Amino acid sequence: SWPPLSASQQREMDGAIVMLQEALDQGHIDAARMVGGIYYWGQGVAIDYVRAMAAYKVSAEGGDAVCQWMVGSMYYDGEGADVDYAQALPWIEKAAAQDHLNAVGQLGVMYYQGEGVTPSWRRAREYFERGIEL
Repeated sequence: SWPPLSASQQREMDGAIVMLQEALDQGHIDAARMVGGIYYWGQGVAIDYVRAMAAYKVSAEGGDAVCQWMVGSMYYDGEGADVDYAQALPWIEKAAAQDHLNAVGQLGVMYYQGEGVTPSWRRAREYFERGIEL
């Protein structure tokens, strides 16, 4: 999370969050991504994975690969939801389909370890090699 903000910085941040939240509520994907990051990383607010997940999902559903990766990794790690590989997998696959490097690597790990998928060293190797090529 960020270091403590001065009172005036906190007022500015609070105002920015209100405006971004309003834009998110209107379906703006970029605003959703920003709000997700604010709550995930604790940027001027307390870390809140549940709020981060909700915001990231708006952007992920709009096709944003970074947010698809974040939603998948949050399900994978149990941040903002219980660990759920079955929920993580489709989001990570969507991000990997857009060549998101972390998502491609995570699929390799999931196939190697059999997390939410039938273990397959062949599939794991394919994802790891694809990641190297990216």
